Amino acid sequence: MRILLCIAQYHPIVGGAERQAHALARGLIQRGHEVVVLTRWHKGWPRRETVDGVPVRRGIRTVNFGPLYTLTYTSGVARALLEYRGWADVIHITNIYLEALVAVATRRWHRLPVVLRPACAGYYGDLARLERFRVWPVYPGPAKISVRKFVRLITRGDAFVVSSRELRAELMGAGFPADRILHIPNGVDPDRFRPASDAAGERAALNLPAGPLVIFAGRLDPQKGLDTLITAVEPLLRATPELRVLLLGDGPLRGDLEARIRHADLADRILLHGIVADVAAYLRSADVFVLPSVGEGMPNALLEAMATGLPCVASAIGGCRDVIDDGQTGLLVPPGDAGALRATLEHLLRSPALRHRLGTAAREEVVARFGLERMVDRYEACYRAVIAGRPLAESAGLDGSGARL
Repeated sequence: MRILLCIAQYHPIVGGAERQAHALARGLIQRGHEVVVLTRWHKGWPRRETVDGVPVRRGIRTVNFGPLYTLTYTSGVARALLEYRGWADVIHITNIYLEALVAVATRRWHRLPVVLRPACAGYYGDLARLERFRVWPVYPGPAKISVRKFVRLITRGDAFVVSSRELRAELMGAGFPADRILHIPNGVDPDRFRPASDAAGERAALNLPAGPLVIFAGRLDPQKGLDTLITAVEPLLRATPELRVLLLGDGPLRGDLEARIRHADLADRILLHGIVADVAAYLRSADVFVLPSVGEGMPNALLEAMATGLPCVASAIGGCRDVIDDGQTGLLVPPGDAGALRATLEHLLRSPALRHRLGTAAREEVVARFGLERMVDRYEACYRAVIAGRPLAESAGLDGSGARL
């Protein structure tokens, strides 16, 4: 098969969606399929390159000013899709936003099946983004009628891949056809993300301090609930001098977080290391993983931490609830509740036996249910189904509710 995978941003911009798209592309290529990643061009970046074996074409040029961005972005996507209509067998869009609108609207010309994969449910999800969308020429006023038409248009896609039960329920509530919604959880490579054989040695190699270490990995973005995390850990850090909190990643909140940490005189206790080349090594060096998000699909960072054998504390939202069996494979806390997060982290840090039990169970759960090969299997089946026009649930090995068979 030949798959055109369209994503708004890609390497060297690296987040959960980008890592998952890259892992899927590599997995498909290793099985003999042809994949091209279509993404947006940024000044100074090459138009074409191969990243870790994945061909990348930055064929979407934009004018980054007000409504001109939307016009140039959508027209750029349309041109690129038409260019690849004689090459691709299927188009995979990693959202149900602008690219999805264009792919479905122009299908009479490119004549390719369209697989759409929304990010998550709730305020940070794609449907909510569409509700906040402003359409030129009424920009910046609301255009609710146009938004409703956009949603109806997008529902004509051939398949909608969801990573969580919450997202599936949201799409069905918005009128998406149930027989075209497939539950394909994210996948992780359990060989790359594996428990440490020498955690102390890896920590020393990374120049990390000794003592208990709580780690977060992800975008420094309001969606990730980092203000709640800092509020939760401040009293723990003051009560436990050897405790450190490590934040990996970058994003729009970095400056605000740095200022807050300096103001609290915790710059040597809450460490911001930015984007790192090998997240797995840092995870193997930690004692506890925390994900205090207020909105998630199925977070890659959580799967990676669980595969590494880390005990995990996550917000009881979205795909986190699908992945973690509370008290058995990890611990869930209410989103935005700093008190509950603090108490849970404190309990874990004081309980080595609990950390070991949860970490071991987390690893077993990921290997059994969320392996990368399993995810690629399901996408292969999905693509073949939409190309051949076969029923999706039957072809992808899933029942109508998206449950595991």
